[in-house]
Amino acid sequence: MINMNIEVKKTAGLPRILLSLACILLFVCPNEAYSAPPHANGSGLRKVPTQIGDTSIQSYVADSDRTRIDGLLVWNTIGENQGLLLDFVRPGEYAIHMQGMKFPIDAVWIDEKDVITLVYKNIQPNSNMTYPAMFPVRYCLELKAGFCKRHNVRIGQKVTFSK
Repeated sequence: MINMNIEVKKTAGLPRILLSLACILLFVCPNEAYSAPPHANGSGLRKVPTQIGDTSIQSYVADSDRTRIDGLLVWNTIGENQGLLLDFVRPGEYAIHMQGMKFPIDAVWIDEKDVITLVYKNIQPNSNMTYPAMFPVRYCLELKAGFCKRHNVRIGQKVTFSK
């Protein structure tokens, strides 16, 4: 038996406790009770051919709050020339995390002029860290780990999205 001494402030503490309990239930409930969203593994997401240097990528666009929040969390794997393009619609300072991810990724932050401003390589699942854009950006392109090294993706490169 675990004895937990928790002191709760009656003002701001209760919503925080309820949120914590909801998060615990989300992760403790059996997988059978969870049904994958319709956009799992890119299914149902709009596709945009994307070019970085000489390399073509099939990007799946996450441009709603739900699809951006789910991100690659609902994917089992990602192909070599596939990516998830988080479109934040407006430039801003955003961040991603790896909690609950099933595989490592590279993350490419892209500004409103479609120029790469920051590259995170080989981000590991469940790293307990956030990966901020550091500059105002519009997009984050999440790719298979090692992609940026194999294809020499670097800051300052232009990204082309075919509409």
